[in-house]
Amino acid sequence: MSTVSQRREWLAERPYIIAIVITLALVLWMTSGLMQAQEIPNEKTQHSVIIPKVKVATKYAETISDSVALYGRTEPDRVTTVKAEISGQIAQVLAKRGAKVKQGQVIVELEINDLESQLAQAKALLKQREIEHQGALKLSADGYQGKVQVSSAAANLAAVKAQIKRLNIDIANTVIRAPFDGVLNTRYVEQGDYVQSGDDIAMIADLDPLVVRAHVSENNISQLMVGQNAQVRLLHKESLSGQVRYIASVADDATNTFKIEVALANSDSKLLAGLSSEVNISLNHVHAIKVSPALLALDEEGNIGVKTVENSHVKFTPINIVKSEKDGIWLSGLGEQADIIILGQGFVRAGDEVDAIFSTNSNANSALASKSE
Repeated sequence: MSTVSQRREWLAERPYIIAIVITLALVLWMTSGLMQAQEIPNEKTQHSVIIPKVKVATKYAETISDSVALYGRTEPDRVTTVKAEISGQIAQVLAKRGAKVKQGQVIVELEINDLESQLAQAKALLKQREIEHQGALKLSADGYQGKVQVSSAAANLAAVKAQIKRLNIDIANTVIRAPFDGVLNTRYVEQGDYVQSGDDIAMIADLDPLVVRAHVSENNISQLMVGQNAQVRLLHKESLSGQVRYIASVADDATNTFKIEVALANSDSKLLAGLSSEVNISLNHVHAIKVSPALLALDEEGNIGVKTVENSHVKFTPINIVKSEKDGIWLSGLGEQADIIILGQGFVRAGDEVDAIFSTNSNANSALASKSE
């Protein structure tokens, strides 16, 4: 028997040796594969770490006035509709539509008719009632009349006096006058019209001062006070100066806003009521940086802010919007200066390492700021 055959027989009688050898080979093969798997990703990681580049501009804060911008409409200071207090025919119309009127100026006159004759008759009856009353008092004092007759005579006398007073009021009410200075905006009657008591005669509006009524949110109402200066820009008009004269103490249930009134001097009545208006009320002076609205971002909690760079890392900085303008918005909360990411901010997050490339304009601003310092 050859040596090879003897070895085969020996291994056939001991199969566990073959199993052990195969097991060791499998273990060595698997171990070598794991080591290679760990080494390859490390090599890939070392080669795949790329630091993103972002464009950065250094912005400097300026001192501006924090303000509240509101929208409202101009309205008269007060408006009234003059009504007829007695019935009658319009005898004269003495004020034109659109004309300025003074307090007490006659607008229209009604026909007096027989009111004056009724007044003369009542005055004659008054003398009779006075004589009757005096006679009743004398007879009562002598014991010839009782208290009932005296009371009746006194009542008749009081009734005549009341009639005379009413007739005098009716005669005065035939002349309808302006209750205050203003503009006769609308006249509802013409000469010859017949009016009943309570019918509209004219609408008078007081335009001095002209009032701009607007509504303020609950966030800003605590910053306003009566007497504050306000700038009002009317449609196609230059900016006008006014003062806050009224602030509501109770909010509107529907809008949860507070009504305010800004008074504008309008002695010549050139400013009209019903115009759309923009009201700007200055508050405190604050340091703010002007940026494009496109640079605003939100963090994971929904806070509004901008992305800046500090020590080559992205930082999310919450801000407050002070005011908006056509070419940008003013933000507070960024300090005296900030390196703001102006390009690439959408591809990086807070904490990421970045390669900041400063814009040439930013460098120019920086040099200018250093010279001014």
